[in-house]
Amino acid sequence: MTTGTPTPPVDHAADLAAVPFAAALRWAVHALLYLLVLVVAAITLAPPASGPDLGLVGLLAVFTTVYSLGARRALRHSPGPDGSWWALGYLLPSIAVWAVGFLLSPNAVWIAFGLDFAVLYALPILGGVLALALVTVLAVAGFTAWSAEPGLGELIGPVIGAGVALAVVLTVRALQHEVDRRTRLARQLAEARDTIAEQTRAAATAAERDRIASELHDTVAQSVQSIHLLLDAAERALAREDPAETRRLVQEARTTAARTGGQTRRFVDAGDADSPVGAELAAHLRVLLDEAGAVGGLETRLRLDLEAAELDALPRSSSRALLRLVESLLANAVQHADARRIGLSIARDSGLLILDVVDDGRGFDPQTAAGFGLRSARARAASVGGSLVVESAPGEGTAVQVILPAAPLTDREPGPDHPLPEASPPATEETR
Repeated sequence: MTTGTPTPPVDHAADLAAVPFAAALRWAVHALLYLLVLVVAAITLAPPASGPDLGLVGLLAVFTTVYSLGARRALRHSPGPDGSWWALGYLLPSIAVWAVGFLLSPNAVWIAFGLDFAVLYALPILGGVLALALVTVLAVAGFTAWSAEPGLGELIGPVIGAGVALAVVLTVRALQHEVDRRTRLARQLAEARDTIAEQTRAAATAAERDRIASELHDTVAQSVQSIHLLLDAAERALAREDPAETRRLVQEARTTAARTGGQTRRFVDAGDADSPVGAELAAHLRVLLDEAGAVGGLETRLRLDLEAAELDALPRSSSRALLRLVESLLANAVQHADARRIGLSIARDSGLLILDVVDDGRGFDPQTAAGFGLRSARARAASVGGSLVVESAPGEGTAVQVILPAAPLTDREPGPDHPLPEASPPATEETR
């Protein structure tokens, strides 16, 4: 018997990590700002450099230091894409140092474009827009202060730069939010898929466990119980000093034990016991009934209202279910009914196979019966599209009727479009 290897749960954390657009923007902003500082320093130090130019370079070094240290500390408070008000702690000093640079040279205006991105990235959207307006006003005022007659380009250049920075940062933030939302949904979907897969594996395991339990109950367990009953009967025969009966019962027990060993080997090797068909099925049913009579000391009767062609036409699933159901129901009657007679009849009617098992034993209340045998029998009948009904009462015997699909000789086999009817109350021994 082979079993599937359980598939371990898949770890989706690596595949479903959010794309860090915010982190990419952070490094891009820092790189842009440092690049602009280098450009301003290079322009300022180009010959002929003067004292104010050297002062601006020193001021740029102070600006870079304040910005770098503050950005590193503020990073711990703003890991997400929406920025943090903690960034004001280094952005305001940085802007102040930069604004002083206009007192030394108009070249400081180049840094405004980098600061536009820096404030928009590091602060929440409201704070970023306000800081952007401040940087733009300082850039326009500081740059035009060096010109006697400011041109239109000097006025709108910083404004255009601020607009570009605002559009880029807003786009990146919107993209990051959408990526985060889709990532959360994907993780939820992956978790739901893992949950469904685990539930499916659990359901398959439970179904296989029930199948094995049903097979063992209907084959090996019944045979073992028959061996016990035969040996008990042999012990009583020995006590009566009836050696012939004792030998017969012991031989029956040996035969049953050999059959049990064969059932076990077939079950282990193939995961499923064989299912005879046709004339072999009829012979097997007679053997089962004879054994039940021998084990329980019962008077038995078999009525098989099927032709050889009808037996051959039975689906293998129905044939196998019929055999297991007969084994289980006969074993229940022998072990629990305390009956004197048991009757077994099998007939075919309009594409249906009808099995009736009737005994005159002690009976029971079907509403309160909770044994594994009846539950297993109902489940087995349902597994092939059939149904089972029990009619019994304390002291009045038991009648069980099972309806299974039978391969029709001329029509289609019952299926989803031709469902089986519910089993009607079975006939009792008196009404047959």
